[in-house]
Amino acid sequence: MPTLPYTPPAYGTSDVLFGTGILFTAPNPSPGVGATLPSDANLGVGSAWLGLGWSYVGATEAGVTQTYNPSTQNINIEEQPTPVGVAVNTADLQFTTNLSEETLNNINLAYGNSGSIATTPAGAGQPGKSVLTLSTTFATLSGALVAKNAFGYATVLSIPVMVSAGQVQTAFRRAAQQRLYPLTLSAICPFTSIQFIELTAPATS
Repeated sequence: MPTLPYTPPAYGTSDVLFGTGILFTAPNPSPGVGATLPSDANLGVGSAWLGLGWSYVGATEAGVTQTYNPSTQNINIEEQPTPVGVAVNTADLQFTTNLSEETLNNINLAYGNSGSIATTPAGAGQPGKSVLTLSTTFATLSGALVAKNAFGYATVLSIPVMVSAGQVQTAFRRAAQQRLYPLTLSAICPFTSIQFIELTAPATS
């Protein structure tokens, strides 16, 4: 019998991607309702996001990390050594990053996104100032991670309802590095409302 040739399937080097992702956040218009996304043609246009009330988190120390961490439980029977099924107990999806731009908006976002900022203009005997007052009643928000795909267009991971509830540790030191504000955004919406959107071609007319 002749030997069958070894013919592995082809792989696509153009699908091996790298580069930064742009993280946007926006307040939820009402509880459990995600913010409006730009039109499909404008998903990669930063000004389109900002025009709809989204905010760009700005510079980061080492980009943005997307983490998906499901917790599962094997379903076993005595008659079979391998599981007959796997049940999902929890499914955590998070964006994490270290914010490099020290602004009150970024500090508020890292500290739960629930504070209020009051601005006092400069006047006679009064220096101008802005005061962030924090709160532990964390407000929900929408999150979107935008990057360039293999077609050269935008790919978006959209999570309509998230909460900022991560640990924040900022080092104030003479010359170690810039002051960083760790940000952890966790999805708290049904998994079926989370979308990966990939543009593949421009409109035909």
